[in-house]
Amino acid sequence: MRREGVQAVTVRAIAKEANAPLATAHYCFSSKEELMEAAAEAWLKSLTSFSGDVPVHLGLRKAVEQVAEGYWRALEEEPASLLAEIELVLWATRNAPASPLAAKIYPACEVELTKIFSSAASNNGEECLISFPMLARSFLMIFDGAAVQYLTDPKAADHQAMFFMLVDALLAKAGV
Repeated sequence: MRREGVQAVTVRAIAKEANAPLATAHYCFSSKEELMEAAAEAWLKSLTSFSGDVPVHLGLRKAVEQVAEGYWRALEEEPASLLAEIELVLWATRNAPASPLAAKIYPACEVELTKIFSSAASNNGEECLISFPMLARSFLMIFDGAAVQYLTDPKAADHQAMFFMLVDALLAKAGV
């Protein structure tokens, strides 16, 4: 999926990539929907493991900044991975009537970020002027927009600065 995009993902392509019989691949994944579900699960699992590295003991601002730095580093180091994740979200959205995947992806990300942000605030006795789910969702909106802009022109020097400026504005709005 990272090399050729979501449109190229088929059970047959997975079998070929894995050097496995097509019947074996079909046994594991009966449809493209099941393949996409497995890809989403792997992505969300990596998000959960990333969450454990965020120093929530340093407060809400530092936690949000650390998440922002981690997300941006991942974008710069593995842009193909992020592009695949965006394609997966768009594919799931396009196929929402047939697949419940679209309704799972963002809520799972929001839940994970909400846990991080609320833990950071509560561990330090901090208050936030907006709800933690809204803070998490707003953060994702900022990152998604910045990431798409970055992917369209990675050489533009201002993407990272604008991303962190918007994160800072969000934190100011949150009273942090």
